[in-house]
Amino acid sequence: MNLTDRQQYELLAAISARGEIPVKFIYLGEGAQLWDAIYRDEKHSRGITNIELDLVMAHIGSFAQAFEGADGLNLVDLGCGNGLPAIEIAKKLQEHGLRINYVAVDLSHEMLELAARNVQDALPDVNITKLQLDFESESLASELLDIKQHTKLPNLMINLGNTLGNYVNVNSVLTNFLQSMTLEDYLIIGNGLANDQNPQKILEAYTDSEILKKTFVYPAKSLNLFDDSDDYRVLWNAAQYRVEARIKLNSQKPLSLAGQQVTMEAGDDILVVQSRKYTEASLTKLLSEAGFRTELLTTNPSRSYIVAMIQPTRYSAS
Repeated sequence: MNLTDRQQYELLAAISARGEIPVKFIYLGEGAQLWDAIYRDEKHSRGITNIELDLVMAHIGSFAQAFEGADGLNLVDLGCGNGLPAIEIAKKLQEHGLRINYVAVDLSHEMLELAARNVQDALPDVNITKLQLDFESESLASELLDIKQHTKLPNLMINLGNTLGNYVNVNSVLTNFLQSMTLEDYLIIGNGLANDQNPQKILEAYTDSEILKKTFVYPAKSLNLFDDSDDYRVLWNAAQYRVEARIKLNSQKPLSLAGQQVTMEAGDDILVVQSRKYTEASLTKLLSEAGFRTELLTTNPSRSYIVAMIQPTRYSAS
């Protein structure tokens, strides 16, 4: 896992001060291949992956109608992963007569390259732009507004894969998205719901999987903070309304980052994955307070997953 100087300082602060490794570091280096394997795993694809895509596909006509009169759009894939969901969305939008430019955004070079290859293979006529950018800490506005100016097309931004609940500061990320949009742009977000579900039911998607464990502990293992003698557990944090994966060190371990060395002690507990869940009401409130208005909100029949299509709230002088 190759880290920039900034990433090393960020990780050092997160681990030493907060006892956590932000989820985004999973997707760097070998983690990109691990995540791709999870996505393609049949057991996983029957869960969140298919539920989310089915919801999006069921409403693709409404999404396309929002761009009625436009020659096409820039499909901006925020946290692009392997690009496979975006490919299915792009195909359906093309069937509605829209020309598609694909814009992959990710902090991981490996994920960007994987998504670009997959899109190029599936949609050879689509123009591809790759933006290596960490939108949890870096502004999107300049890059995305430049793309709009160059293409003269609106942006359809997608942030799928249950990632909204992974961000350390979700309000900051939503503000970043908002500040990169104009009133002709839309954002589609998908995330897991809790509602009245038994937490054990939610946890089933995160446990009993060796590939998930290998992926979740990958950054810690790369930093020599985890080995097979250390404890690993997945739990439901009722106070934070989220799934957590945690490791507990069984021996003292040195952590070397940004030219500094910190000693992690036996018994230290480190959060390696967080996945916050929402209710329809709490998600709508979050989006509204961030400055968005909801154009479409839909859930699967069991109300375990939600997809929202949102736009910036129109400014009105008082």
